[in-house]
Amino acid sequence: MTAARRTRRTAAVPEPVGDVLAGYLDRTGLGEALGRLGALDEWTGAVGPKVSRVTRPVEVRGDTLVVEVISSAWLAELSMMRPLILERVNRARAGPAIGDVRFRLAEQ
Repeated sequence: MTAARRTRRTAAVPEPVGDVLAGYLDRTGLGEALGRLGALDEWTGAVGPKVSRVTRPVEVRGDTLVVEVISSAWLAELSMMRPLILERVNRARAGPAIGDVRFRLAEQ
């Protein structure tokens, strides 16, 4: 390599990997998305044992928590209770808020 093609790089101060990753997650919005996934684990504590026995949180799409329900009767009941359930889920969370809860009938 000729002297003209060589460039001198200045030594950068190394950053901790955790700081670099946190910055990336903030810039891309992935940090909030990952934070919302905690709602899957927090479901039982937020809604209680009666509701958790007939439901199963399956995914988070954007800011929407998707929950499977064992029967159409429970699906109707929980759909009417959606605002209350959403409030309970968000009250139990330390992470980013869930914007909506969608219920769907579980496949048998």
